[in-house]
Amino acid sequence: MRPASYIVIAALAGFVGGNVLQLPELADKISDKFAEKKTEPADFWSTPAIAGYGKIHFVNTPDYNPANTPGLSNKIVFQINRSEGDIHQPNLGLERVARVTNLYYAAGVPLNQLNFVVSINSDAVPAALNNDQFRKAYGSDNPNLKLIDELKKAGVKVTICDQSVAFHQLERDWIDTRVTHTISSGTTVASLQNEGYAFLML
Repeated sequence: MRPASYIVIAALAGFVGGNVLQLPELADKISDKFAEKKTEPADFWSTPAIAGYGKIHFVNTPDYNPANTPGLSNKIVFQINRSEGDIHQPNLGLERVARVTNLYYAAGVPLNQLNFVVSINSDAVPAALNNDQFRKAYGSDNPNLKLIDELKKAGVKVTICDQSVAFHQLERDWIDTRVTHTISSGTTVASLQNEGYAFLML
Protein backbone atom coordinates (compact mmCIF):
# COMPACT_ATOMS: atom_id res chain seq x y z
CA MET A 1 0.00 0.00 0.00
CA ARG A 2 1.32 3.47 -0.85
CA PRO A 3 2.22 5.93 1.95
CA ALA A 4 -0.50 8.31 0.75
CA SER A 5 -3.07 5.58 1.32
CA TYR A 6 -1.93 5.16 4.92
CA ILE A 7 -2.36 8.90 5.47
CA VAL A 8 -5.92 8.83 4.11
CA ILE A 9 -6.81 5.81 6.25
CA ALA A 10 -5.31 7.42 9.37
CA ALA A 11 -7.20 10.65 8.74
CA LEU A 12 -10.49 8.79 8.30
CA ALA A 13 -9.86 6.73 11.44
CA GLY A 14 -9.21 9.86 13.46
CA PHE A 15 -12.33 11.55 12.12
CA VAL A 16 -14.54 8.54 12.83
CA GLY A 17 -12.99 7.91 16.27
CA GLY A 18 -13.39 11.53 17.31
CA ASN A 19 -17.02 11.59 16.26
CA VAL A 20 -17.83 8.34 18.09
CA LEU A 21 -16.81 10.04 21.34
CA GLN A 22 -19.29 12.81 20.57
CA LEU A 23 -22.24 10.49 19.91
CA PRO A 24 -24.76 12.11 22.28
CA GLU A 25 -24.14 15.53 20.70
CA LEU A 26 -24.34 14.08 17.20
CA ALA A 27 -27.45 12.12 18.10
CA ASP A 28 -29.26 15.33 19.05
CA LYS A 29 -28.43 16.84 15.67
CA ILE A 30 -29.47 13.73 13.76
CA SER A 31 -32.64 13.08 15.75
CA ASP A 32 -33.81 16.62 15.06
CA LYS A 33 -34.11 15.61 11.38
CA PHE A 34 -36.84 13.14 12.20
CA ALA A 35 -40.36 14.34 12.89
CA GLU A 36 -41.24 11.68 15.43
CA LYS A 37 -38.89 10.97 18.33
CA LYS A 38 -39.26 7.67 20.14
CA THR A 39 -39.55 7.60 23.92
CA GLU A 40 -36.47 6.16 25.60
CA PRO A 41 -36.77 3.87 28.64
CA ALA A 42 -35.58 5.34 31.93
CA ASP A 43 -32.48 3.13 31.90
CA PHE A 44 -31.57 3.76 28.23
CA TRP A 45 -28.63 5.98 29.27
CA SER A 46 -26.43 5.20 32.27
CA THR A 47 -23.23 6.31 33.99
CA PRO A 48 -22.03 3.09 35.65
CA ALA A 49 -18.50 4.14 36.67
CA ILE A 50 -18.46 7.96 36.70
CA ALA A 51 -21.66 8.88 38.49
CA GLY A 52 -23.62 11.55 36.65
CA TYR A 53 -21.10 12.08 33.82
CA GLY A 54 -20.32 10.63 30.41
CA LYS A 55 -23.64 8.92 29.82
CA ILE A 56 -23.63 5.80 27.64
CA HIS A 57 -26.10 3.43 26.04
CA PHE A 58 -24.43 0.06 26.47
CA VAL A 59 -25.18 -2.89 24.20
CA ASN A 60 -23.34 -6.09 25.08
CA THR A 61 -21.99 -7.27 21.73
CA PRO A 62 -19.05 -9.68 21.42
CA ASP A 63 -17.05 -7.83 18.75
CA TYR A 64 -14.20 -5.67 20.06
CA ASN A 65 -15.23 -5.99 23.69
CA PRO A 66 -12.08 -5.07 25.67
CA ALA A 67 -13.05 -7.43 28.48
CA ASN A 68 -13.02 -10.38 26.08
CA THR A 69 -9.71 -9.60 24.37
CA PRO A 70 -6.75 -11.20 26.17
CA GLY A 71 -3.58 -9.22 26.67
CA LEU A 72 -5.00 -5.70 26.37
CA SER A 73 -3.18 -3.18 28.54
CA ASN A 74 -6.16 -0.80 28.72
CA LYS A 75 -3.73 2.13 28.69
CA ILE A 76 -4.99 5.41 27.19
CA VAL A 77 -3.71 8.98 27.35
CA PHE A 78 -6.35 11.58 26.54
CA GLN A 79 -5.32 15.06 25.43
CA ILE A 80 -7.87 17.85 25.93
CA ASN A 81 -7.02 21.19 24.34
CA ARG A 82 -10.39 22.87 23.79
CA SER A 83 -12.97 24.67 25.87
CA GLU A 84 -16.23 23.89 24.08
CA GLY A 85 -19.76 24.98 24.85
CA ASP A 86 -20.79 26.74 28.05
CA ILE A 87 -17.84 27.51 30.35
CA HIS A 88 -20.25 27.05 33.28
CA GLN A 89 -20.79 23.39 32.33
CA PRO A 90 -18.22 20.59 32.56
CA ASN A 91 -15.64 20.55 29.77
CA LEU A 92 -16.86 18.27 26.98
CA GLY A 93 -13.44 16.64 26.70
CA LEU A 94 -13.61 15.57 30.35
CA GLU A 95 -17.16 14.33 29.73
CA ARG A 96 -15.79 12.18 26.89
CA VAL A 97 -13.11 10.73 29.18
CA ALA A 98 -15.94 9.82 31.57
CA ARG A 99 -17.80 8.25 28.66
CA VAL A 100 -14.86 6.04 27.68
CA THR A 101 -14.39 5.04 31.33
CA ASN A 102 -18.08 4.14 31.60
CA LEU A 103 -17.89 2.11 28.37
CA TYR A 104 -14.88 0.08 29.49
CA TYR A 105 -16.45 -0.56 32.88
CA ALA A 106 -19.81 -1.52 31.38
CA ALA A 107 -17.99 -3.89 29.02
CA GLY A 108 -16.63 -5.75 32.04
CA VAL A 109 -13.18 -4.24 32.62
CA PRO A 110 -12.64 -3.55 36.35
CA LEU A 111 -11.64 0.01 37.18
CA ASN A 112 -8.38 -1.18 38.73
CA GLN A 113 -7.39 -2.56 35.32
CA LEU A 114 -7.81 0.79 33.55
CA ASN A 115 -4.72 2.93 33.08
CA PHE A 116 -6.13 6.28 31.95
CA VAL A 117 -4.26 9.60 32.00
CA VAL A 118 -5.76 12.97 31.01
CA SER A 119 -3.50 15.74 29.75
CA ILE A 120 -5.17 19.18 29.83
CA ASN A 121 -3.53 21.93 27.79
CA SER A 122 -4.06 24.96 25.53
CA ASP A 123 -7.57 26.48 25.68
CA ALA A 124 -8.83 23.77 28.07
CA VAL A 125 -6.69 25.09 30.96
CA PRO A 126 -9.61 26.88 32.73
CA ALA A 127 -11.12 23.45 33.44
CA ALA A 128 -8.32 22.90 35.97
CA LEU A 129 -8.61 26.20 37.87
CA ASN A 130 -9.43 26.14 41.57
CA ASN A 131 -12.77 27.60 42.64
CA ASP A 132 -11.32 30.92 43.79
CA GLN A 133 -9.67 31.66 40.47
CA PHE A 134 -12.58 30.30 38.44
CA ARG A 135 -14.99 32.55 40.32
CA LYS A 136 -12.78 35.58 39.65
CA ALA A 137 -12.71 34.81 35.94
CA TYR A 138 -16.20 33.44 35.31
CA GLY A 139 -18.35 34.30 38.32
CA SER A 140 -19.12 30.79 39.55
CA ASP A 141 -17.49 27.70 41.04
CA ASN A 142 -15.56 25.50 38.62
CA PRO A 143 -18.07 22.92 37.29
CA ASN A 144 -15.24 20.54 36.34
CA LEU A 145 -13.94 19.83 39.83
CA LYS A 146 -16.68 17.40 40.81
CA LEU A 147 -16.16 15.54 37.53
CA ILE A 148 -12.40 15.44 38.14
CA ASP A 149 -13.13 14.05 41.63
CA GLU A 150 -15.26 11.29 40.12
CA LEU A 151 -12.57 10.47 37.54
CA LYS A 152 -9.93 10.27 40.26
CA LYS A 153 -12.15 7.91 42.30
CA ALA A 154 -12.18 5.64 39.25
CA GLY A 155 -8.38 5.75 39.05
CA VAL A 156 -8.10 8.26 36.18
CA LYS A 157 -5.11 10.60 36.58
CA VAL A 158 -5.80 14.20 35.50
CA THR A 159 -2.79 16.35 34.61
CA ILE A 160 -2.14 19.92 33.45
CA CYS A 161 0.48 21.25 31.03
CA ASP A 162 2.62 23.83 32.84
CA GLN A 163 3.64 25.33 29.49
CA SER A 164 -0.02 26.16 28.85
CA VAL A 165 -0.37 27.54 32.38
CA ALA A 166 2.57 29.87 31.69
CA PHE A 167 1.33 30.77 28.21
CA HIS A 168 -2.01 31.92 29.67
CA GLN A 169 -0.10 33.92 32.32
CA LEU A 170 -1.60 31.93 35.17
CA GLU A 171 0.10 31.10 38.47
CA ARG A 172 0.78 27.42 39.15
CA ASP A 173 -1.04 27.59 42.48
CA TRP A 174 -4.19 28.75 40.68
CA ILE A 175 -4.55 25.18 39.42
CA ASP A 176 -6.68 22.99 41.68
CA THR A 177 -4.80 20.52 43.85
CA ARG A 178 -6.80 17.64 42.36
CA VAL A 179 -4.78 18.10 39.16
CA THR A 180 -1.18 16.93 38.69
CA HIS A 181 1.35 19.32 37.11
CA THR A 182 3.51 18.11 34.21
CA ILE A 183 6.28 19.94 32.38
CA SER A 184 4.22 19.87 29.18
CA SER A 185 1.38 18.06 27.48
CA GLY A 186 3.58 17.14 24.54
CA THR A 187 6.18 15.36 26.65
CA THR A 188 3.46 13.68 28.73
CA VAL A 189 1.69 12.28 25.66
CA ALA A 190 4.92 11.24 23.91
CA SER A 191 6.36 9.57 27.02
CA LEU A 192 3.18 7.60 27.66
CA GLN A 193 2.88 6.58 24.00
CA ASN A 194 6.42 5.21 24.25
CA GLU A 195 5.18 3.16 27.22
CA GLY A 196 2.41 1.67 25.08
CA TYR A 197 -0.50 4.01 25.82
CA ALA A 198 -3.05 4.59 23.09
CA PHE A 199 -3.64 8.28 22.30
CA LEU A 200 -7.02 9.95 22.04
CA MET A 201 -7.33 13.68 21.38
CA LEU A 202 -10.61 15.05 22.72
